[in-house]
Amino acid sequence: MSSVRISLLGIVRVTYQGLPTGNSMGRAVKALLGYLTLFRHRLHDRVVLAGLFWGDSSEKRARSCLSTTLWRLRKVLEPDHVPTGTYLVTTPSGEVGFNPESDHWLDVDVFENQVKHILAKPHESLKSKDVSQLEKALNLHRGELLEGFYDDWALRERERLRSLYVSGQIYLLYHYSHHAAYEQGLACARNILNLDPLREEIHREMMRLYCRCGQRALALKQYENCLETLTSELGVPPMEETQFLYNQISQRAGNSGSQGDIVSTQQALNQLQQTLQNFEKSTEQLRRSARNLERAIMGQKSEEKEPRILNVEVGPAVVPKERGYGAVSMRQAGKKAKVRRWEGVKVGE
Repeated sequence: MSSVRISLLGIVRVTYQGLPTGNSMGRAVKALLGYLTLFRHRLHDRVVLAGLFWGDSSEKRARSCLSTTLWRLRKVLEPDHVPTGTYLVTTPSGEVGFNPESDHWLDVDVFENQVKHILAKPHESLKSKDVSQLEKALNLHRGELLEGFYDDWALRERERLRSLYVSGQIYLLYHYSHHAAYEQGLACARNILNLDPLREEIHREMMRLYCRCGQRALALKQYENCLETLTSELGVPPMEETQFLYNQISQRAGNSGSQGDIVSTQQALNQLQQTLQNFEKSTEQLRRSARNLERAIMGQKSEEKEPRILNVEVGPAVVPKERGYGAVSMRQAGKKAKVRRWEGVKVGE
């Protein structure tokens, strides 16, 4: 077992050798812990960190807050019997970082690596141990990344990990549907809809799976749930494909498990995979725009003693055409996010 275990998915917690560290973490400590561990493969300038977390304060005040927060974070990661620098690294030039080579366990790291490892395998080569490994990895996503934090960097990472979680659930959904494990497939579909109830592809798949389980009434009920959700949230009816499936189930319940239906299921899942790929591309475009903005800010020369505050409005990213999480998440996060930074200071990716 790793000496330090850090959980960022859901409730932020740190344990040392299986026991709580005994040092409570305030909001600032949790945020700094999350940032340093998520971007653990590089060092961070103190000026950048101060501007990132305390950009509304004066430079002197921000530096003081950063020093205090770093001291408190070190107390959490490196108790009295742990040598200084084991987990929290500092340099003479003023850079700070989390030691990626230290003996630690990070839920985000395990989740991301294991899910990506399984998703890279073809469905036909999937073994029972692979399915078990994927299920365990997905269970690590017990909650949103850094729940309650809405900094732009946290939102970007949260969206990225959520997208990976959905991809893993879709992979399992496809696997269980293909192997007639309908109850397990329904569980995967519920997990997806808990995150994004507007995904009609998943509503349709649940309707098909209910039919294959012989639960026609639940299939029709699922359509009603889909209809109610779309009407209340978006003010639109279900797509023609969803309505057609509903009519098909109503009129030909005995054929709901036919081969034609299975083919339709595979097509729907393929379309959903393409939607996720488009979403990942749009996220990368947003990151490139942020990096361009950083370079533009760094290129300017400040003539003031005190750094000016910039108000930068970041519009919503380009999202997939398909209805779903990409469309609703921007509404939930707010119409536009305001980012306050010091001019001439590079912010973290």
